[in-house]
Amino acid sequence: MIGGLGPSIAADAPNFVVIIADDLGWNDIGAYGNTSVQTPNIDKLAANGLRFDNAFLTTSSCSASRASILTGKYPHTNGLVHLHQSLPADQITLGQLLRERGYHTESVGKWHIGDPVKSQFSNVIDDRISPATAHWLDRLERRPKGVPFFYWLASRDPHRPHTPTEDSLPLVYDHAKIEIPEGFVDGPGTRKAFAEYYRTVSRFDRDIGRVVTELERQGVLDNTAVIVMSDNGRPFPWGKLTLYDDGIKTPFIVHWPKKVARGATRGQLISMVDLAPTILEWAGLPLPDNMDGISFAEMLDSETATTREYVFAERNWHGSNAHERAIRSLGYLYKENQFPRQGTCLVGPYRSKPSFKEYAAVHRTSMESEFDRECFSNNRSTAELKANGQAGNTRTPNLANNEKHREQLESMRDRLTKWRESTNDFDYQHYTRPGQ
Repeated sequence: MIGGLGPSIAADAPNFVVIIADDLGWNDIGAYGNTSVQTPNIDKLAANGLRFDNAFLTTSSCSASRASILTGKYPHTNGLVHLHQSLPADQITLGQLLRERGYHTESVGKWHIGDPVKSQFSNVIDDRISPATAHWLDRLERRPKGVPFFYWLASRDPHRPHTPTEDSLPLVYDHAKIEIPEGFVDGPGTRKAFAEYYRTVSRFDRDIGRVVTELERQGVLDNTAVIVMSDNGRPFPWGKLTLYDDGIKTPFIVHWPKKVARGATRGQLISMVDLAPTILEWAGLPLPDNMDGISFAEMLDSETATTREYVFAERNWHGSNAHERAIRSLGYLYKENQFPRQGTCLVGPYRSKPSFKEYAAVHRTSMESEFDRECFSNNRSTAELKANGQAGNTRTPNLANNEKHREQLESMRDRLTKWRESTNDFDYQHYTRPGQ
């Protein structure tokens, strides 16, 4: 049944508002320990809700990541594996699964997964030009009353270019006062880049505050699960387009006054391929048999519930050919690369950015660490095993050839192979974007 409360929907069915950023690093929020950026609205949601500290995406590329979240399937399973592709029409999204059970479902903002599945939502406002948040309040005000709702609010912030809008001009960061993240060279270009990036992070935060205020004004905030997350990591070297933590780890906050304890945290692993089945379970709806994800709904009430020992991720074409597959535990990251390219940190568009140029000027000649040697190597490693620090730092030595870690290497390699086989993954295939 579409367009009304069906027999399977409870009268007090919860609402869902997923607010997704475009290229926001998991630790570029105050609630995750960043003391330079100002994100008071997100921080308040975390302080009054549930913060997940080990949430991972299935890829670090926009189109594929969003399609994976909305379908509960890995990119190579749902058919949208490369940037700018369209999700095939036969793939079922949350928009349809909730809509046919009585929910009003809307996507407002950056869509970026093609036209074939737009009709699965009650309404789609596709805007990739502006930060896209200008439409959010209008659509929330216009929603049908008396039915539960699911809104996918997709900002363009903090995607490059970090162009200020008139109303974001007050959101200015002093280049001299911000703290440069560990692993970057502290230079003027890097400082300017992070200051501009943080401005758009704060603009995203400001717009979240406006959404929360509107939900409160409508009297529906108490029974609405407001979820804040990102589609991939920050748009800097070692982040977006990589399978390291700064590429695939996402902030993930659930604010739901009726259900969630104030200021709670969870350290267990979760994957964003699991979000669709989780929302369906929170809504009291049946789960499709063909989803790759598994619900972590029980973590809402449990500090100890564990649904995953490992999460998996992949990298495919995003401006250039690539084929990487990764498995991540709480302690290790193991990654395989079927298409070696020059260096681990020379990723596409970031070679020309100040943050990489300044790093290269300092480190290219000294090669003091193993990471530096790997960064600039002409022959990239086909297998990497990284031990994760307390903060998830995977910019650490490659332990793949370290005998002390052989058992861990072989165990994770075996599990990655079995995952690839069970999900019918493909090997490297050269790809050329249609029309190029």
